[in-house]
Amino acid sequence: MINMKSLKYLSLYIFLWLFASCNKHQTISMHWDETGCSNPWDSFITLDSFTLEEYHQEINDYLTSEGITVNHISSELDSSKIELCYACHCKTGRVITINISKGDERKLKQLSGNNQFGLSFY
Repeated sequence: MINMKSLKYLSLYIFLWLFASCNKHQTISMHWDETGCSNPWDSFITLDSFTLEEYHQEINDYLTSEGITVNHISSELDSSKIELCYACHCKTGRVITINISKGDERKLKQLSGNNQFGLSFY
């Protein structure tokens, strides 16, 4: 027969296991304000012809090579973010949205590192 103390521990174990397994599979969307040439994946891009789908695929390939599992990548133009300059850190106005597992959030944030322009995933 199971005593009450064992039942409490069993219940606690089951709750913690369920909580941890649910959290692991949560997804989040992170955003990156694209720049002229200061994006983490810029040195990885090898496109000859250039479409948005191919660009998203190249970003996906880069993130996969960094150990990040990508669920989906999209982008949209936000005209309020366009910076009219030609420096590498100037924002193009395109906001790239990357949907990943919550467990990969830290890895993705580390890719932007402490770059000299203060750019980061948000």
